[in-house]
Amino acid sequence: MDVAALAGRLKALAADLPLPALDTADQCFEAAQAELKEASWESNAEIGLHKLGAARERLDSARVRLGEAATAIDDYLDGIGAGAPAAPATAAPKGSAHKGNAVKPPPVDPRQWWTDRVNELCDRTGAADPQQVPPTRLFNELLKAAGDGNAEAYCERLRDAGPQTGVKLPGLAWPLVRTLAAEHLGRTPTARDVSALRDKCADKVRSLVPKAEPDHVGAALASACTLRRNGADDEGDAARTAAIGPALVAALHRLSKSERKA
Repeated sequence: MDVAALAGRLKALAADLPLPALDTADQCFEAAQAELKEASWESNAEIGLHKLGAARERLDSARVRLGEAATAIDDYLDGIGAGAPAAPATAAPKGSAHKGNAVKPPPVDPRQWWTDRVNELCDRTGAADPQQVPPTRLFNELLKAAGDGNAEAYCERLRDAGPQTGVKLPGLAWPLVRTLAAEHLGRTPTARDVSALRDKCADKVRSLVPKAEPDHVGAALASACTLRRNGADDEGDAARTAAIGPALVAALHRLSKSERKA
């Protein structure tokens, strides 16, 4: 391979380094961290703030290493006389991350991660129509959609609410889950009751949130009934926990209602 071909390949590699993508990811992490921090004021549950902070630290480390790699490539190309000619000062694009790299990407929608995750959980597609609604109103709208068995409306309400309101749903759902579970059992629920309650509620919850596995429903029941995390909920998936909450309340309400009729 001659020097010109080598230089061409190195320049292509440098152009493909995903520094702008890391900037975009960090903006999403920053928005999520701020929203989870606000939610933590209203919830006793561990919602993964420390894990999100650790992820941002790893992202910063990756950014530094990619920057060092890009600089090393540029220095090597300069050393073999294949570096890019210096551009006039007026031609330099604003917001370049470093010499020879792409322009800084435009700001991202900090809600997009929530939209994508809710769509994934509900096995649906569609863009969010951002709605500013109080958490209690959102919770009641989700309960109505769940009671009607309207999975499409359930997904749309949750998706449109966005993370700032959505992450507050477990704080509204868990007291009702605990109360309805106690009504069904005739006593205060304990950790030993989680499996049986999960088996009775999982199908109803998954009719609204198809990607919520039975273990996720069990973890939500454990959080509500024993006030501690359990198993599948350890990863702190805020969107999944929010999506399961109202669906679980509706499932337990229907269970209690059917037993009263019997």
